[in-house]
Amino acid sequence: MFSLTRIGSSSLQFVKRNLSILLFLIIIFISGITFGSIAVKMLSYSEKSELVNYLSSFFQTFKGELVLQKRMLAQHAILYNLKMIVLVWTLGLSIIGMPLIPIIVFLRGFVLGFAIGFLVDELAFKGLIFALASILPHNLLVIPALILSSVAGIAFSFNLLKSRFLKFPINFAQYFFGYSTLMLLLAIILACAGIIETFLTPVLMSLVTKIIIKG
Repeated sequence: MFSLTRIGSSSLQFVKRNLSILLFLIIIFISGITFGSIAVKMLSYSEKSELVNYLSSFFQTFKGELVLQKRMLAQHAILYNLKMIVLVWTLGLSIIGMPLIPIIVFLRGFVLGFAIGFLVDELAFKGLIFALASILPHNLLVIPALILSSVAGIAFSFNLLKSRFLKFPINFAQYFFGYSTLMLLLAIILACAGIIETFLTPVLMSLVTKIIIKG
């Protein structure tokens, strides 16, 4: 209980200290979603037709007996998420990598906005339901973990900047340990997200797909 209380207290203090960075990244993420949804409207007729054909083919595949290799999919999903957080962790270790972190957050938002926007644009309410089933479950963990890791990366890089150029005193070894520990905890959360994406999301997608096809 003590350890959980301590972790919760430390997390709250971390958020308070870096609230401006957190708000900045949330705005960046929302901007990515907005631009992604707008990009759907800018697709040419041929591009949209190609995506519609792919979507139709996907639904027909899912309608049949689709054999999912759970172990391989789990490894792929977890590895993808871990690569993302390792990239953010690495960029946070260098001052020059700091501007790239918001770009990662923006691109994640853009992809989500585009996917949701396209499904809603083509399938209306059914598209929204399918988007919630296929995108929401694992992203409930992925998005907060990505944003918090990005906050930590920018904060760490910013403190390195202050230490080097403004001679701001910092215990690098202790700060690095705290930074890496936080990233490790977030990596565990992202691994859980990969498991959800592999075992829960396909079940929800299958149920929603049957409803869409019947409708």
